[in-house]
Amino acid sequence: MAFHVHSDKPFFDLVIGDKTYSSWSMRAWLVAVQSGLPFKEINIKLDDKNTSAQIAKYTDSGKVPVLKQGKRVIWDSLAIAEYLNELSPEAQLWPEDAGTRALARSYAAEMHSSFSNLRTNLSMDLKRTQPVKHLTDGTRAEINRIIKMWKDALKVSEGPFLFGEFCIADAFFAPVVFRFINYGIKINDPMIKQYMKNIQDHHGVQFWMAEAMQEKAKPIEFK
Repeated sequence: MAFHVHSDKPFFDLVIGDKTYSSWSMRAWLVAVQSGLPFKEINIKLDDKNTSAQIAKYTDSGKVPVLKQGKRVIWDSLAIAEYLNELSPEAQLWPEDAGTRALARSYAAEMHSSFSNLRTNLSMDLKRTQPVKHLTDGTRAEINRIIKMWKDALKVSEGPFLFGEFCIADAFFAPVVFRFINYGIKINDPMIKQYMKNIQDHHGVQFWMAEAMQEKAKPIEFK
């Protein structure tokens, strides 16, 4: 699938944070890519003295991602994903079958609202190469929950993605795939390993990763 970032005739602007660290930006960005609509990407460096002021130019929420289309401003990754689904129905960002679509929405919604231990213990860092030394019990439970969710969906769809073709649910779990990889979480199930590879091979994910690798790393603070 061809996609258009930094297009001369963007359909909307998408404000995102660092590609290395901003998992919520990655989710919205992947959905935007999958929509097939041309868009302009606006990058804001996070954890900088000017971050809040830069984000305030686009939204009062104080967070990224943000979709801006003329005077219309949509914030929050799930709201952005649903809006893009309405803008580009031909992209089939949700599964066509009503029951499967409802289940895929449940998956994305749980990712959106849950897994607080995972977010804390395994924060997104696409440049990380060291395995995690300690996992909390809560994080282990959430990892097992995610793997079970993936297995349940893949047993029915038979891949290549959770519900067949790449959809919003896959975009929402894509950062988790890299959390597992970058923190050295051992995955033994061949079906799950293949799914993780399929996510890594997705054209949008590869583009995002290539640009993340070009970003400057955050300075290390010694205390």
